[in-house]
Amino acid sequence: MWRCVSRKWKKIIDDCPSLWSTIVVTNRNKHVKFQLENSKAAPLNIQILTNYASSNRDESWIQLLVDNAYRWKSLRLVAYPENIVQRLVSSPSMLDSLEIQFISIPDDCRLFSLIRPNLRKLVLLDATFPHDFDPELGLEELFLHSAHESRATRGRIKLSVSKFHQFIQANPKLRILHLHGHLTASPNDNDLQSVNLPKLEDVTISNSQVLHLFRSDYCAKVRFEVYSVIERPQPLAWTTPVHTLRRVGRFKITVGNKYLRVTAMTGPYKVQVSLDTGVPSYGLVYSMLEDFLNEAEKDTHISARVELELFADKPTDNDFDPRLDVLKLFQTPVWDPSSDQNRWRIPNLDTISMLDPGLPYHRLQAFIQARSNGNYIRPASPITGVFTQSTPSTRKHRKEVLDKVMTCSVEGNDS
Repeated sequence: MWRCVSRKWKKIIDDCPSLWSTIVVTNRNKHVKFQLENSKAAPLNIQILTNYASSNRDESWIQLLVDNAYRWKSLRLVAYPENIVQRLVSSPSMLDSLEIQFISIPDDCRLFSLIRPNLRKLVLLDATFPHDFDPELGLEELFLHSAHESRATRGRIKLSVSKFHQFIQANPKLRILHLHGHLTASPNDNDLQSVNLPKLEDVTISNSQVLHLFRSDYCAKVRFEVYSVIERPQPLAWTTPVHTLRRVGRFKITVGNKYLRVTAMTGPYKVQVSLDTGVPSYGLVYSMLEDFLNEAEKDTHISARVELELFADKPTDNDFDPRLDVLKLFQTPVWDPSSDQNRWRIPNLDTISMLDPGLPYHRLQAFIQARSNGNYIRPASPITGVFTQSTPSTRKHRKEVLDKVMTCSVEGNDS
């Protein structure tokens, strides 16, 4: 469009190779030759969006594209380019990024053997690859979105937990790892060992079955968002987020009837863990919180300031209050080898928020006083705020009740 403004604009655009370096292959490809000429020596981003193969069409542009394979920088496939792959003789030496969407990769595919030496980024979006596919690719970035495997006996199945494990085990230099979608599990998955990914910087996972299969001590961005958690994730699932939380200034723990959330509130490191059971399952939420706290206290405590949000509801038909169970977890002493003394879990817990009407004030008072007690146990930092709010989302209108809690003298919330 801008080429039609004036001759000056046309010349400027035609003399800018980077503007012509993205070549989109569709059913009409007369532009390919023109773009290859105008892109000069610039690296090429190739996008093949449709299956164009036909004996009645002019396919001279295919050979032109193959002749410039040494300039390919990235390749995006929404249709498998059989005609192009057959003509490739040597490896596209510059190609380091491959994205495959909505297609099945043939069992006898030559593509990966050609691009394997330099590939650094792989994206599989609702794509299907052979079960015996070798994932040893030297990857630094891996994105698996609803990926599938093809098996001779079972046909097309969701990506298996064991295949995901093969991917990360074969690519120990991963910096970015994203996994979305359901996986196929098997009894042998329990034997899989955790893989150390020392260079991992950014991880996003939406499946609780694999959270324990990798670990990283220096990840800058951790995002676990899992819905419909059925089973308690293995304790190693918390290793990576806990190591990142050790480097933040403040984070919050939110406990509901059917979810547990751990969120970093200050940067530059980011942690967002949200494990949702789908239906009220306080026992599962409680066990996940206990595993998190155990991992957080391993070796040394977390120095960050912590806010606790108790958004679980008290059942109306019995005296059991799950929020008191949560407080008991924070009132459990742990051994601190650095001071050779017992101390409280999460020593820098400083704020508690609850849904109205909140816990009985005398219970909160006992909890706060116990954590500040220095007899036999190293005292924790003081609680500086206790709040109540009508719903989890009405944080702006929450009420400060710490003074009432500390001055109450009778059971209940009437001081």
